[in-house]
Amino acid sequence: MRVILAEPQTLVRAGLRHLLETQASAEVVAEAGDGLQLLEMVGRLRPDAVITELNLPQISGLEALSQIRRHYPEVAVLILATPADGHHVRLALKGGAAGFIAKDAEPMELGLALRAVERSQIYLSPAISHKAIERRADQRVEDNVEVTPRQRQVLELIGRGKSTKQIAALMGISVKTVETHRARLMQSLGLYGTNALMRHAIRVGLDHAIA
Repeated sequence: MRVILAEPQTLVRAGLRHLLETQASAEVVAEAGDGLQLLEMVGRLRPDAVITELNLPQISGLEALSQIRRHYPEVAVLILATPADGHHVRLALKGGAAGFIAKDAEPMELGLALRAVERSQIYLSPAISHKAIERRADQRVEDNVEVTPRQRQVLELIGRGKSTKQIAALMGISVKTVETHRARLMQSLGLYGTNALMRHAIRVGLDHAIA
């Protein structure tokens, strides 16, 4: 996988580059120190994925994400984040980010995230996913959110542990359509990651709703 790495600190970039090339078998085709450089490089090199810090100079990681999704939708954008970045994580997820890697994650997570991107799945580091779930655990606002019948069916099948391909086959729809339903469920319910959707489905009894 061809990757552009965006991070303002040179030493951090060097460490990430080494991990990507040795642990994740990725080819780092360019490095950017700010958002303007990142957008120029994406337009010129058209990588498979971008891994970017949120706090980039010139243009923020969130704004870069927005422009990349608008002009180069085929390029997946992974965000380097911390659990404290919860608000920005939610904004980035709504903006079309392909996933979030915790800055204190184990090196192996880089490979997991890139493999998820290759399967057109959203990746959330456990630390970030758990924090998002914990913040909403007491509110349960998602219990009162209306979802469409098709989204409900997708949620039911997620609750039963079905994979994206299995859901597509059972519902007679494309994998891409399943991914769209799942992304909209996460946005509507405020739950981030397939595991969070599965927990919600099980908690409200949807995992047993279909035979």
